[in-house]
Amino acid sequence: MLHRVKQYIEDNHLLRPDEPVLVGLSGGADSIVLIDLLERMRFQCLAVHCNFHLRGEEADRDESFVRRFCDQRGITLLVHHFDTKQYASDHHLSIEMAARELRYTLFEQLRQEHKVQAIAVAHHKNDQVETMLLNLKRGTGIRGLRGMVPKNAWVVRPLLCVSKKDILNYATIRHLSFVEDSTNNDTHIKRNFIRQQTSTLTEQEISHIAHTADLISDYTKIVEQYIEQIRPTVLADNRLSIHKLLQTAAPETVLYELLKPYNFTCTDSIFLSLEKESGKTFFSPTHMAVKDRDYLYLVDLKEQQADEPQINILTYPASQDINFPKATDHSALFDADKLTFPLRLKHWEDGDWFVPIGMKGKKKLSDFFNDMHIPLQEKHRINLLCSGNDIVWIVGYRIDNRYKITNETKNIAQVQIP
Repeated sequence: MLHRVKQYIEDNHLLRPDEPVLVGLSGGADSIVLIDLLERMRFQCLAVHCNFHLRGEEADRDESFVRRFCDQRGITLLVHHFDTKQYASDHHLSIEMAARELRYTLFEQLRQEHKVQAIAVAHHKNDQVETMLLNLKRGTGIRGLRGMVPKNAWVVRPLLCVSKKDILNYATIRHLSFVEDSTNNDTHIKRNFIRQQTSTLTEQEISHIAHTADLISDYTKIVEQYIEQIRPTVLADNRLSIHKLLQTAAPETVLYELLKPYNFTCTDSIFLSLEKESGKTFFSPTHMAVKDRDYLYLVDLKEQQADEPQINILTYPASQDINFPKATDHSALFDADKLTFPLRLKHWEDGDWFVPIGMKGKKKLSDFFNDMHIPLQEKHRINLLCSGNDIVWIVGYRIDNRYKITNETKNIAQVQIP
């Protein structure tokens, strides 16, 4: 097993022999075997132990065990304590996700502080199988099916080439003591439930599934390379050509990959809309996708909000002998007493309407925009001035007839949108 892990480290360029490595040491069989192997390979190891205070006396027992282990071997140990339940509550996370976030944030801090080449964690083949099946149950793309990779940024996994059975056999041969985490038997935790389901798999079956993860990882690299090659052709300046997308080998998958940087995690409905009528809009946490006839336009919501101008309002009595300025693209006049303050700006949404000046009946903004031959991507950039729930001005185009100045107007509001 020593030779197998050493070869795996060399083949995947995980570690260099002349620089220290930080090892996540829980005290369980996996991490104890990992640090034993690395020390036998003459790597300079530092250990870090996280006490999440989730298992009472058992967590303190694990910390004491790890301290004794490192003292006996002369290994520098860094111990950190966390109020995991409070962190989970503050950040609206599950306990498992909170612990993971705390652990890897700490690892990165210690990596920089102690200038280690990498953080070594003890994931093995069985963990790989569990991860693949867990992701499959959640619903995942190709990246989820590839499971864990040997090296992800600064995190390395030297034991992905061996199984849990290999680790336990090695611990027995080397007379290594370790502690057991009783929560591993709690099948209410999703990963533990999956672990129980996979416990009946043979060593050969575990190896086959883990090997499939390696193959999928390679296929993922091919997909990523293909996407980068076609990206400039299909998507440029936040404008995706529907025609060119549909000419690719797998349009639906390509769309998913191209929209992933825009934080769209589900693109099924977007794809279905591509050959239908224009006007559909879709939102991710950071972007809006607008479907036009030939293109899908991607709008940064933060930039759109940052670009919203201020509203400047001046009011005059209608009886005052003043030459009021004419309406322009940035200025318009209204009957001030009909307005509901504060006025606000918004962008077009499907179903919006107003009463164009000179008319009595309402008109959908989508029809107005079409009459004005305004491109779809521009419709979402036009500011709409609102009084209460009414759109009173399509800024730069037309005001609402209900709010125009008449002979009965007593006060005039001049609204300026820079």
